[in-house]
Amino acid sequence: MKKNLFFHFSVLAMLIVLISACSSKKSEYTNVIPSDASQVIAVNLKSLADKAGTKDKETKEALQKLTDALKSDMNAATFQQLEAVLKDPAKSGVDVNAPIYVFNAPSFPYTTMVAKVQSEDDLLKLLEVTEKEQIISHVVEADGYSFAQINKRALLAFTPTTLMVVNYTGTSQLEKVKEGILALLKQTGENSINSNTAFKKMQKQDGDINMLISPSSLLSAYANPLNYGISHNIDLKDLKMLGSLSFEKGKIELKVESYTENTELKALFEKQIKSTCPIENTFLKYFPKSTLALFSIGINGEEFYNVLQENEQFRNDFSITKAAEVKDLFSAFHNDLTIGLINVTMNSNPSFLAYASVKNDAPLKALYEKKSELGLKRGEDIVKLNENEYVYKSRAINIFFGIRDKQMYATNDELLYKNACKTADPSAKETDFASSLKGKRTAFVINAEAVLDLPVVKMLAGFGGQEYSTYYSLLGNISYLEAVGNEDKATVTLQLKNKNVNALKQIVDFIKQFAGM
Repeated sequence: MKKNLFFHFSVLAMLIVLISACSSKKSEYTNVIPSDASQVIAVNLKSLADKAGTKDKETKEALQKLTDALKSDMNAATFQQLEAVLKDPAKSGVDVNAPIYVFNAPSFPYTTMVAKVQSEDDLLKLLEVTEKEQIISHVVEADGYSFAQINKRALLAFTPTTLMVVNYTGTSQLEKVKEGILALLKQTGENSINSNTAFKKMQKQDGDINMLISPSSLLSAYANPLNYGISHNIDLKDLKMLGSLSFEKGKIELKVESYTENTELKALFEKQIKSTCPIENTFLKYFPKSTLALFSIGINGEEFYNVLQENEQFRNDFSITKAAEVKDLFSAFHNDLTIGLINVTMNSNPSFLAYASVKNDAPLKALYEKKSELGLKRGEDIVKLNENEYVYKSRAINIFFGIRDKQMYATNDELLYKNACKTADPSAKETDFASSLKGKRTAFVINAEAVLDLPVVKMLAGFGGQEYSTYYSLLGNISYLEAVGNEDKATVTLQLKNKNVNALKQIVDFIKQFAGM
């Protein structure tokens, strides 16, 4: 019974989000967020509600069905209170028009949700009915705030202005959480996240969901490969990433940009920008339109090498005696480098195709002439086929590579090798996403339509039962997933086939269809 009710209250929370509307504004409730918060997410309920189509007749009918479903497991008084909240979300006591924040911080290492309290009396009424349904414990007065436990896994604490829900594990953590909450509630704007320039910049973003993230807090496990090109004298803690997720007509868009006030980091980013150049789409004509995934980058090889030289680990990996050779290798690459996943089957390796603009044939000649220094294992070899044409052979795979007209190619598919540097018909140049890649410095695309058209995917959808069939139907609404970068900004776009209806509305409609509402 409790589990069933908890599920229904989860549905109730979603309903409140969906039917909220009007305006949002800043408030002192954000003062509880620590100044050292490493991840902050702001959810704008109003825009999400509007874009979900909550005012549509069909959605209102679906919401009513969900409301009726709650009634069967509640007593009359409880349902009456909850129904009032559904009709007027403001009666929850929480200001559903103000952003809800979720944060984590080194000084308060618990995932925490923060919301603005609009009416403490209404909030207490809502908590009373949830206590009767044994969802939360009795509300207790503490020093400076009131609190209740949720299933002994989260602490709900509130004041007349602020609501906090803090996840914790075990009794020992609970006592630390209580102490930490009191300290956070005493914070002012000067010693909270509100004093952070990056946070202020995040608040000005117009996304439905906005984010402020410190990469160093998330990527510590991958620091070595990601720190290539970064001097050990530079502290990545000074780097922030701002994100803005928006549901638009026919697409979901995530905009990301880096932010720092560190002059050394700014100088490094300027050098990194010089190491890339705008993509010219030189090689898209060589890739079939059905290419499953594409990665492309405009590269300035010599500047790219100079950036890597900033990193001590890179310098240690390549001795001084090899430095000139490595520099010559990088310097040979200039302009577009494009790699594509062409095909995936059940009985062979995935087929790939790669092209790069090069100034000369030095990279391949050096590779072949020094193959004895590559540490090739038994059964591995590099064989020269023709002038500037080679094949790497092993028991598992053959990779053909070469240079034609200053265009370097590589593939593990013999048919693709025989057609290297020949225009495909139809080609990837004719896809909807081709034009959006040109002029960017980095780009990655997954062609969802081509992926779903693979025989192996169709087989899984056909024999995988209802679950796989549902996934296939959902993914069938997607055209492609695209990520493009330009200097210090990047955009990730999930493009849907239906370009006329808001993406969130399409998701809600799919859920209603799946649920039979």
